[in-house]
Amino acid sequence: MAKAKEMDNEKKQEETPDIENSEETEQAQECGEAESREEDSPLDKALKEKEEYLNALMRERADFENFKKRNAIATARAYTDGRIDAVTAILPVIDNLERAVASTGEESAIKEGVEMVLRQMTDVLKSLDVEEIAAQGEKFDPNLHNAVMQEDGEDGEESDTVKEVLMKGYKTKDKVLRHSMVKVVK
Repeated sequence: MAKAKEMDNEKKQEETPDIENSEETEQAQECGEAESREEDSPLDKALKEKEEYLNALMRERADFENFKKRNAIATARAYTDGRIDAVTAILPVIDNLERAVASTGEESAIKEGVEMVLRQMTDVLKSLDVEEIAAQGEKFDPNLHNAVMQEDGEDGEESDTVKEVLMKGYKTKDKVLRHSMVKVVK
């Protein structure tokens, strides 16, 4: 009988921790359910969705603003490139008009007409912010001038100065359209 009592006591001890464990489990489940109820409430879900949508909207707006800026820069660059290409194509015509004026020695109606057209072309270039590169008598600058000949200098001429301009160069504010072809003193 003593053994039977001992066995009953052991069974009771084994059952007691189970009861305590089941109580702890129930408490943990209640806390978890309370937390999940708080997390899963429709208001919380709606607030989270609202924040996600607002963040997405802000990112989309920022992306669109960046797109507009990039597009404006690309448009301005394309306009500038087109203007430069058009002016570069016109430069040989201006050269020929200058040669025509220089070759006609006497005053005539044709010479006056060519001079008028040349002035008009020069005015158009100025309106497009294109200017002639000053070269005659200037110090040689490889960024602006293209030396095609060298010649010994006369008395008083410094070395590396432009002696003669063979073809005029043109530039805009920030870009050389055509380098001046020059003869340089040795």
